[in-house]
Amino acid sequence: MDTEKKLDEKPDERKDIGDLVGDLIVSGATVLAHSAAKAVVKRVRKSAAKSAPVKAVAKAVKKAKKSTGVAKASKNRKKVPKKSASKRATKKTAKKTAKKKSKKSKR
Repeated sequence: MDTEKKLDEKPDERKDIGDLVGDLIVSGATVLAHSAAKAVVKRVRKSAAKSAPVKAVAKAVKKAKKSTGVAKASKNRKKVPKKSASKRATKKTAKKTAKKKSKKSKR
């Protein structure tokens, strides 16, 4: 078995210093361009959020969320059947007579 490493390149052939510097400049410029692009996007988002159409849309979304919340709450509430007008009237008169009786008994 052969355990020695075989090199395809000759050890004398190294990259030129000009190539190394060029690669370094290109990678630095790429990083700088990327961070600059992120900063621009962030500014555009902030300014767009302050514009009138975006505010109107945000307001509409907020109202829609509130209305769905109210609708859900009303669905969860128990429905009480309405009493007829005659039953309500008799209940009112019963309360009035009860008040009159309690006033008379206090005297």
